[in-house]
Amino acid sequence: MTFLRQNKLSMIAGTAILTIALTFGGYSFASHSFEAGVTGDNIPDNTHITLNGITLGPGEVMPVYDASPNYVSGHFLLTDECVLVDGEAGDDAENDTYQPRVAVIAGHIDEFNAATHIEPMPLFYINLVSNQDNRCVWHAHIPDPLNGGAPRVTDIAIANLGESDVTFSGQHVIDINIQSVLGSIGDDPYEGGPVVILDENPIFDLNDDDTTNDGLGHSGGHS
Repeated sequence: MTFLRQNKLSMIAGTAILTIALTFGGYSFASHSFEAGVTGDNIPDNTHITLNGITLGPGEVMPVYDASPNYVSGHFLLTDECVLVDGEAGDDAENDTYQPRVAVIAGHIDEFNAATHIEPMPLFYINLVSNQDNRCVWHAHIPDPLNGGAPRVTDIAIANLGESDVTFSGQHVIDINIQSVLGSIGDDPYEGGPVVILDENPIFDLNDDDTTNDGLGHSGGHS
């Protein structure tokens, strides 16, 4: 069972919830209300995933992190092939903005649909270490309250929202650095769902000439 683009299936939300639940699997999607959770303690934790050789078919989802029942703060980094989204590559290609071939989605999946909340994760394009070809780098804040995305993140995944297979090479990695636990989803659950937004990630770039895509809170050139 797979994701498909929202503009192709009006019933995608129900399918997406079931797909994510089956993909992450097992007890990780319990309600978590019976679990303790830790509030306010630092838990330095680094997860590094080499994507080399992994193929995601259209609509397929790959879970990459689960902190349930805790929702956390930290940083996310992805390297992938570069897909141009603004303009055409040329003499000023360093000022173009690129998106990855997969979407990064985050939030919380719960056995109770009403407590499920998944959104695309806002990504910042890092042009200094990107080659605008087969290796671009994106960074994200977990969470990013100014630029959107899920406000309480327990689960992170990548999803192929395209119509073709995506196969990663040896240059493509995911790195997740968790700095602290903000709370327990059992104490501060999502309500009124399910909210399952499947779309391309918002892409911000602090270093091009377009100041409209700097993202809120970062317009001074500091992330």
